[in-house]
Amino acid sequence: MINKKICMLGAFCVGKTALVRQYVSSIFSDNYLSTVGVKISKKVVSETDGGVSLVLWDMEGQDNYSTVNLSYLRGANGLLFVVDGTRGESLSIALKLRNESIKILGRGVPGYFLINKADLEPEWEITDKVLRSLESKGVRIIKTSAKTGMNVESTFSELTLAMMENKETK
Repeated sequence: MINKKICMLGAFCVGKTALVRQYVSSIFSDNYLSTVGVKISKKVVSETDGGVSLVLWDMEGQDNYSTVNLSYLRGANGLLFVVDGTRGESLSIALKLRNESIKILGRGVPGYFLINKADLEPEWEITDKVLRSLESKGVRIIKTSAKTGMNVESTFSELTLAMMENKETK
């Protein structure tokens, strides 16, 4: 069985843990508990013949006054930058984390921006114009909702296939 490491990065309270719980256990809770350090979860999927064991590194959130321990990124095969659509500053933090991760891992690791809380899209501070601008620069944007499960399973499946096709991570 092939192991693949996925790191979840983003600001505090954007829904990284909720997305992991929705994907691994199909559970959603409104209770917020801040992740300290990193929480590791696993899920075995059958995206390929031999199966893939996904090791999900749910990293603690970052804000303008703290930094994530980016040494956790070493060995990552895929990255998910989680943004809270209702908090515009969370996009700036995710973009900063993307730039820092490129310094550590290079550009060969697939990474997507998940604009989370799609169930609250009418309250979003991040506009479609901003998202289209990012997409025009080659950033893969996916709208998700940990609460409803919207695009959660499909996002992890797409990333798993991208990691398997990525010659640098095989």
